[in-house]
Amino acid sequence: MKMRDHSLSSTWVVWALAHEGPIHYCSNCSERMFVRYESGLCPLCWNGARELRSAPIPVASEHALAGILDDPAIEV
Repeated sequence: MKMRDHSLSSTWVVWALAHEGPIHYCSNCSERMFVRYESGLCPLCWNGARELRSAPIPVASEHALAGILDDPAIEV
């Protein structure tokens, strides 16, 4: 039995998220994101790979890339 038989290709995951998942946009560059980060920035803008057009929302660095799934308010 091959390991490949039990895995999803990243293409399939991206396609499913693009067609069925919620869509969020970076507050700086307006790029599409599949995860909403507390900072409002995509990883490229947050890490300085793109120039910031406006001042980012102040967020502690340990929470900047915390997605909606990390929100303690939705914990069971």
